[in-house]
Amino acid sequence: MHRYTLTAAVIVAALLGPLALAASDEQVFGAKDHCVAYRTTKDMFFGMDVEVIGRSCDVTASLMKTAAGSEPRIVVTVPAKSFKSGNIMRNRTVSDLLGAKVQPDLLFTSSPLDAESLRADVDRGHFVLSGTLTLGGRDYPIDFPLELVEQAGGRYVKGHLETTFEAFEVEVPTIAFGLIASPHEELELIVHLDLERVNGLEAWAASLGLK
Repeated sequence: MHRYTLTAAVIVAALLGPLALAASDEQVFGAKDHCVAYRTTKDMFFGMDVEVIGRSCDVTASLMKTAAGSEPRIVVTVPAKSFKSGNIMRNRTVSDLLGAKVQPDLLFTSSPLDAESLRADVDRGHFVLSGTLTLGGRDYPIDFPLELVEQAGGRYVKGHLETTFEAFEVEVPTIAFGLIASPHEELELIVHLDLERVNGLEAWAASLGLK
């Protein structure tokens, strides 16, 4: 029995360990990416910290109005099954944890955008975008710190939100009761979006003199 357990541990380490370790040395986004990602840490084999990154570039972002004359909102959708972390088993688990069977797409809907406030934000180059993240049929209010940058001949918004799995009612499973792999509670959500690929945003901003 002991020999079987040890063999299983070696197999799991071979599958998960090297891929996860490599992820900590990789750049999360390229200069021209239009993507989102999650980043977290897990303990491997009694205390070795390993960074895990899952990324999706299957992102749709649009400026939308819910009614005539209303202030617009930013709406972002990402398929829950689209996150890639370098390990197929982990990707499937993440999809399940995100409630893909209940709600196939993660959905972020911002609070109404106020033109005057945005004018000051554009001048500063950074702002906090409030809104609701919906996953698995459940709504969670979030405040996302963002930065406006010009790079690679384009204009981008990038930022990260430091949070926890508990904040989204997600319980990440351990492997072998935590003897092989045990997740940390901390979670980081990261974005890198091309403003030209946010449908309707450039035209709206230009009409207000925000470009």
